[in-house]
Amino acid sequence: MVRVAAVAMALIGALLWAILAVTPPAPMPSDAPPDRFSAMRAMADVQAIGRRPHDAGSVEDQGVRAYLAGRLRTLGADVTEQAFPLPAKSIARLTRWSGQDQAGAVAHNVVGRLPGRDARLPAILLMAHHDTVWGSPGAADDSMGVATILETFRAITARGRPVRDVVVLFTDAEELGLDGAEAFFARNPLARRVGVVINLESRGAGGRANMFETGGGNGAMMRFYADRVARPAANSIAVLIYDLMPNSTDFTVAKQRGLAGFNIATLGRSAFYHSPLATPEAIDPASLQDMGEQALALAGALAFAPTLPARAPDAAFSDILGRYTIAYSPAFGWVPLLLSAGLILIALRWRPLTIASLAGGAAVTAALVLHSGLLLMVLNAVSKSRPANYYDRLAALPSLEFVAAIGLGASLAVAPLFRRREPRMIVLVPALVLLGLGLLLGASLPAISSLSLAAMAAAWCLPRVAPEGAATTGGALILLWVVGLMVQLTEPTAGPLLAAAILLASAAMVARTARPAAIGWVVTALAAAVGLGHLAAFAHFTFLAVGADRPEVFALYMLTGYPLLRPLLRDRASLHTAPLLMTAAIVLAMTVRLGPVARSVAVYSLADGDKTRE
Repeated sequence: MVRVAAVAMALIGALLWAILAVTPPAPMPSDAPPDRFSAMRAMADVQAIGRRPHDAGSVEDQGVRAYLAGRLRTLGADVTEQAFPLPAKSIARLTRWSGQDQAGAVAHNVVGRLPGRDARLPAILLMAHHDTVWGSPGAADDSMGVATILETFRAITARGRPVRDVVVLFTDAEELGLDGAEAFFARNPLARRVGVVINLESRGAGGRANMFETGGGNGAMMRFYADRVARPAANSIAVLIYDLMPNSTDFTVAKQRGLAGFNIATLGRSAFYHSPLATPEAIDPASLQDMGEQALALAGALAFAPTLPARAPDAAFSDILGRYTIAYSPAFGWVPLLLSAGLILIALRWRPLTIASLAGGAAVTAALVLHSGLLLMVLNAVSKSRPANYYDRLAALPSLEFVAAIGLGASLAVAPLFRRREPRMIVLVPALVLLGLGLLLGASLPAISSLSLAAMAAAWCLPRVAPEGAATTGGALILLWVVGLMVQLTEPTAGPLLAAAILLASAAMVARTARPAAIGWVVTALAAAVGLGHLAAFAHFTFLAVGADRPEVFALYMLTGYPLLRPLLRDRASLHTAPLLMTAAIVLAMTVRLGPVARSVAVYSLADGDKTRE
């Protein structure tokens, strides 16, 4: 009964934590104080510019530029337009979209400047793009960013004249190839005065506005972010992930020039990315409020600061519950590692476990994680029709996330069966079966073969007898600690996500040696609630970013969360639950595969297979 109560406490607590972390703030009304950001005021601009498609060079985009210039002048800005010719590659894409020859096409940036009290100081640049892709009204991408900047700019002017210049850049032809940003930073004199950039983007119409990219040397900037932003959504591992992805935004151009800054974007409601359905009605005002509160907190403070944060070594950082940000020097990452090592040694002193049993627990965990990743890859292949449309996959992300979660649940249900049998070759069968199914369904050969080999290697090392629960938990924690050590040695800014789980699991391991036993159960449940909730929130963000293509990375959260969850699980396999979960995952994946192409997919992706991404 105590175990059941602990499991309930852990799961309910984790769910509440994750919901709080991923829920944006309530939108402020139109009559909010003038120095505050109001999503409902910003929505008026979304309504004005996000009704119809306005791709670069179109008549509709001329109207949007005129509206933006007028709004900036009304707010007291000096406004100019910067015309620039489109490069051949962008002209070719525009011609393909429109079906008309666009040779000699010219695009236009809209630039506004609010003079500060000292023109010698580096300026703040607020940046978003005003053009859309062909066939999309772009109320999300990027009318949300444009409207957020207008409302942020208005709130700054309500606070008085800033210390330094505040420059607004609404770029053109971002969707064609970042051409407006390239033209501004290469040829506009104001570019030489920019000290920090805040770029606002959207790959969806809802969810939290995530600060997912910074300029280099972000240490002082991230401590500034931590001090100023009341509702943060940021993790330094996101910066590493994004750097590995082929995507780009206007911020890419600024970053390549060594500028400091922040890139903030929404990822939720991703079906509306580049969609013909991306009208103002699709926008969640709460997400607009979230983006605006972060943008105003940063821009407002920087505009009135006598000096900008200096360049400093990159920081490790993470938000906590979407309410606080921790940011620290990577060297500090050794502290939680050493502290958790001490806690593990204390726990092992009070409850001795053999090295062999701990090694067995680590082997079971490694096999579980790798087979889980392999299963997710196969389930994703089940869900994917051929040829797959990228935007159709984005529309299916909620279903795909459920498929991944159910698949991981099925893996956990059979984890106690992970042990070596005679003949020994039988342990290789699950990975071989998944490999064959994946290849049959069209999974990537290099990806699934390498993951299958790793899973088979882990299976080969499984103990002959499945270790007891305490040994499996201890081995899982030690394996995670070793991974944390490797991360600290190679990519220390990725440490916060692992460090929290390692510390919580280590503290719970010590508590389980205490008497009465109820103390251990309570601490274990609390640690699991906090740790799993934190992991679930960031796993959700990760899945929105890469889950349509790479759901197998979700299994990394199995590695991180398993030491927290394992003490609450039974030591025997749930042979009734696992088949039900697998059946549910397959049925849901097949529903995605056999369903019609979503009405929300980008028009141009149906016409010519263009898979433009940001």
